[in-house]
Amino acid sequence: MVVQAGVVHGGVHVRPSRGSGLPVPRQLPFDVPDFTGRVEELRRLDGSVTGDGTVAITLVSGAPGVGKTAVAVRWAYRVSDRFPDGQLYVNLRGFGTTDPMTAHEALDAFVRAFDVAPERIPTRVDELAALYRSLLATRRVLVVLDNAVDVDQVGPLLPGSATCAVVITSRNRLAGLVAGTGARRVVLEGLSPVDSVALLTAAVGVDRLDAEPEAAGELARLCAGLPLALRIAGERVAGSRHHTLTDLVDQLAAEQDRLDLLAGVDDQVDVVRAAFSWSYRKLPALAAGVFRRVGWHAGPEFGVAAAAALADLPEPEARRVLGTLVGANLLTEVGRERYRFHDLVRLYAVERAESEEAASDRIAAVRRLLEWYLRMADAADHRLTRRSYCVALDHADADDFFSDQRQAVRWCEFERANLMAAIRQAADSGEHSIAWRLPIALWGFFFLNKHMEDWTSALTIGLASARRTGDRRGEAWSLHSLRETRFSMHQTSDVSEYPREALAIFLDIGDHWGIREALSNLGYAHRLRGELDQALVHLDEALSLWRQTEDLWGRAWTLHSLGETYLDLHRWDDAARALGEALDLFTRIGHRQAEGFALSNLGYLLLGTERFASAIDQFRRAMAVHDEVGDHWSASRSLTGLGTALHATGAIADARSCWREALAISEDLHDWPTAQRVRALLAQ
Repeated sequence: MVVQAGVVHGGVHVRPSRGSGLPVPRQLPFDVPDFTGRVEELRRLDGSVTGDGTVAITLVSGAPGVGKTAVAVRWAYRVSDRFPDGQLYVNLRGFGTTDPMTAHEALDAFVRAFDVAPERIPTRVDELAALYRSLLATRRVLVVLDNAVDVDQVGPLLPGSATCAVVITSRNRLAGLVAGTGARRVVLEGLSPVDSVALLTAAVGVDRLDAEPEAAGELARLCAGLPLALRIAGERVAGSRHHTLTDLVDQLAAEQDRLDLLAGVDDQVDVVRAAFSWSYRKLPALAAGVFRRVGWHAGPEFGVAAAAALADLPEPEARRVLGTLVGANLLTEVGRERYRFHDLVRLYAVERAESEEAASDRIAAVRRLLEWYLRMADAADHRLTRRSYCVALDHADADDFFSDQRQAVRWCEFERANLMAAIRQAADSGEHSIAWRLPIALWGFFFLNKHMEDWTSALTIGLASARRTGDRRGEAWSLHSLRETRFSMHQTSDVSEYPREALAIFLDIGDHWGIREALSNLGYAHRLRGELDQALVHLDEALSLWRQTEDLWGRAWTLHSLGETYLDLHRWDDAARALGEALDLFTRIGHRQAEGFALSNLGYLLLGTERFASAIDQFRRAMAVHDEVGDHWSASRSLTGLGTALHATGAIADARSCWREALAISEDLHDWPTAQRVRALLAQ
């Protein structure tokens, strides 16, 4: 909950925070417009929702290209009105060139779809699954788990409530799922000859099919009833006025004879590969080159700008070419200017690139892509943190990319899977400088939204890359940033380890900004461990160095840490000076989240000196900023102080209301020290 206080004595109004009033997610992807057949399969799926409201788990399995996703999505739209609390969808990436999505990643995305505050999201997958089940308990939600690889991946994603339906698609039969949960299985085969011809008819028109019925039937047979191959074939027929159906049948038959089989893959895959080849060879040269190069994109989907970077094209031209690829059924448009490969198409694109592109072209294209992600992430970080020191890139024009903090956060969240894939791709492809700089550029986003698993993983990859190439600066900054993950996860036993290692390297390489920053964070680490005198030594040394520069960001944060340490020592006048100066600097540089920190600590200063009315006003100001930036961890701390100040003025009921809200938030965030303090207040 977030408090919006009215008058000082009483009148504290409480409204739900972003985690309480659940939104209704509508995550289903585009429905296939020319969906054909599958009457019996859809009827069997209808049987998973019974008349008494009980629902079941259904597995849709079948060969690649047989249309599993299309069936699941078509049925989901058919029954969406039976699930008024929302529809969740995730592509688990079980088969393809990228790593499958983990259960943790999928759960994280699902709970965020219900607007759960980042700080409430646990880091352990079992706790995350428990939160997910709690959110869905008693609600009617449809969950579509697309492209699953095995039972371990989908197990944690199954709701505990019988009011939720689950549809899973997979190339594998997932026997363990069926045995363990009683899931129903719907196995898809190729479309019947009649439905195959109907799908072709939808693409090319009745007149052309009626003119060559035997050729139409043979074309359907050669496509093995696979909707993906049939759509590509239909598009090729529709776009060629000068070829008969018989001509195209002969071409496809020749392609199938000529292509090598993919070892270890179902024979039906070769049917689809033949169709890809048929369509690919008819592309204009520019479109064929873009098709090959976007296959090197490591993430699950991409936008126009990423494709333009890979293809080394202006964005308008890249947009036009991507439209050509969508028209040829070689790409799927999954959102506004967002594109995704079918897994088999991506494999084919990579195969063509390896055959037709020089290794130097691949290296250059991937580097352009990774540099684009780095440039955008760095611009977002500058917008979020306003720090003046350029760790990743020179962000002099960073404000040209994002108009405000919310836009920067939205971009990072939207591209998070791609950014993580880019970090891994950078490390795997030898772009080690980007592999460590990209996680550093994402510091501001991760600090705010607390994707702890991704944050730690990204920095660990970056640290390994820096060490692999002997990049001491990269090693120091990776260590320096890893300390924040320890703080955020309340791991304080060895909290000074990373700052000490980073400081030693900064001293060795003469990185003076890094030295000042490491000293400041080493002081903060000692404060967290209760070693206040040692904290003051490091913080005073850091502040002295910051005052010799024009850097307001580093000076502000060090002053803030000093102010917190003085508060712990009850040195009120020193705390007032440090926190007041820090607040002024945060305001000057536009760092709103930090302004909220400073306002809250000034509230605790007023509380400690028994100026209760002023403390209430100060905590109210802090709460307004916490609410604006979505900082729930700080909100629980400010609510605790606000409740204490209200209690001292005799507003007992309002005080206890604030404490109860603070306790709920701190327990949600697993902030046990704050929760323990609030319980003690409620017990008095």
